[in-house]
Amino acid sequence: MTPAHARTRQDSTERVAVVTGAGRGIGRRIAMSLAGGGHRLVICDIDSATAEDALASLGPGHRAVVGDVSDAAVCRALAEHALQHFGRLDVWVNNAGILPIGPLESQPTALLDRVVAVNLNAVLHGSQAAVAVMRERGTGHLINLASAAATKPMAGMAAYSATKAGVLALSRALRRELRGSGVHVSAILASLTATHMSHGLRLPFGLAPLPPAAVAAAVDRTLRRPTPVSYAPRWLGWVLPWTNLVPAALLDRVDDLLHVDAIACRPVPEQRTAYEEEMRRAMRLSDT
Repeated sequence: MTPAHARTRQDSTERVAVVTGAGRGIGRRIAMSLAGGGHRLVICDIDSATAEDALASLGPGHRAVVGDVSDAAVCRALAEHALQHFGRLDVWVNNAGILPIGPLESQPTALLDRVVAVNLNAVLHGSQAAVAVMRERGTGHLINLASAAATKPMAGMAAYSATKAGVLALSRALRRELRGSGVHVSAILASLTATHMSHGLRLPFGLAPLPPAAVAAAVDRTLRRPTPVSYAPRWLGWVLPWTNLVPAALLDRVDDLLHVDAIACRPVPEQRTAYEEEMRRAMRLSDT
């Protein structure tokens, strides 16, 4: 990521974005939205088939990299790829994540390590790679996908909630480090979204998961008007901060009335089978 590389495409005026975990779900929808808005994309996914399929859906002029972003070298390679092929890097979206559910004591150590690697370490590595380029240019926007669980941890999602809280803390701290540099840092806190990750989860009172397009819209809004934290849906911005002010006993009563613990503690097992196999397959790919 040298200045010489940055000079290879100085004639490029199109904004360039990196999106991790872009093979499917939220990441793919974010990539499509950014491409539709005129960005050139470098997308990344651990699965070559999903990465190539996502790339084909974006149309010509974009690039795909297959790799595990929990590896710092892969994140550095993504930044290098953007500079070599497009001459710049304007936006980096740390989206890759996994969602195992169930009691903490029942989850294998290898799975817990993988949750931390993908949901938190990959964000750390991606943030380092992005900031190394953006600070030098004096401009850029780093967007980290956190979750409503970052501030409202969920039973049955202990490891996931912990990593997303870490993503939020990282984003806030890094924003302060970069004040005055021209580089923006934002976190997106989204509710449960309708992707393969949410299969089998029981939402109370017939509520439906958020469409991925709503998270992509939050990213678009944040790019247009940088804010430290954005929410999807927007009303979460009014609700989530209050959960830290309510006494624990009262919050427990509200959660019990809404059957919040049932979301991840009492899923529909057969509807989780395909996603759990995907997680196991990704773990095997990460070992190769």
